[in-house]
Amino acid sequence: MKGIIFDLGSTLLRFTDDYDAVVRAGAEAMALWYFKKKHIKLDQVALVEAFIGERAAGRVQACQTETEVTAQTSLRQALKKIEAPTTADAFAEAAIKIYFEPEEAAWQPYTDTVAVLQQLAKSGYRIGLYSNATDDPFIQRLVNRYKLRPWLAPVFSSAGWGWRKPKPEPFQLIADRWGLSPEDVVVVGDTLNADILGAQQAGMTGLLVTMDESPANADNRHIRPDAVAATLTEAAALLTTM
Repeated sequence: MKGIIFDLGSTLLRFTDDYDAVVRAGAEAMALWYFKKKHIKLDQVALVEAFIGERAAGRVQACQTETEVTAQTSLRQALKKIEAPTTADAFAEAAIKIYFEPEEAAWQPYTDTVAVLQQLAKSGYRIGLYSNATDDPFIQRLVNRYKLRPWLAPVFSSAGWGWRKPKPEPFQLIADRWGLSPEDVVVVGDTLNADILGAQQAGMTGLLVTMDESPANADNRHIRPDAVAATLTEAAALLTTM
């Protein structure tokens, strides 16, 4: 193997809080920001509920179509639904940054993340990242916040490119950037139906990490990774044998 494509959430970073509570805190902060900082009169409670609802609907649509629905799109739909002033739409990108602040703080690197990336880079691997995410700036900020960028090139997301894993195009895109064939690339991620299936559809090797393992369900039990690791350190050891 010459190239490694990592997932981000639950692969290089772990979530340290209650997700639903963080989502609601972010939506409430965003609604308050519109009112207090931008002086836009809108129904804050209605915006919070509409936005959370649009986010949920967007996830379903994105999984079905394998095309990302961005957080900005969900916000604009929510603003339209509550009949907010048209000026609110102009601040959508800034508002989404406010929304993601609580979630950004809740993601933390695993204890061995940096050491593993350093080790793999020193061994000569090309290392990149592709994350299913609804906001590309959010992913870029996380990578910068935890100083992971020196080892990751490129850092891509479904929000930035539109393609959502398990579509093979994201993986092919990075392999092409590196000038590598699919057979020379391994995908490391925590999901069978996105990371591992996507790797297989792209003709790559799939290595499943299970630090935050989700139970298999009827929809993904048939997906078999090429290897499984309980930690990133174990994954790095496996990579040297592939």
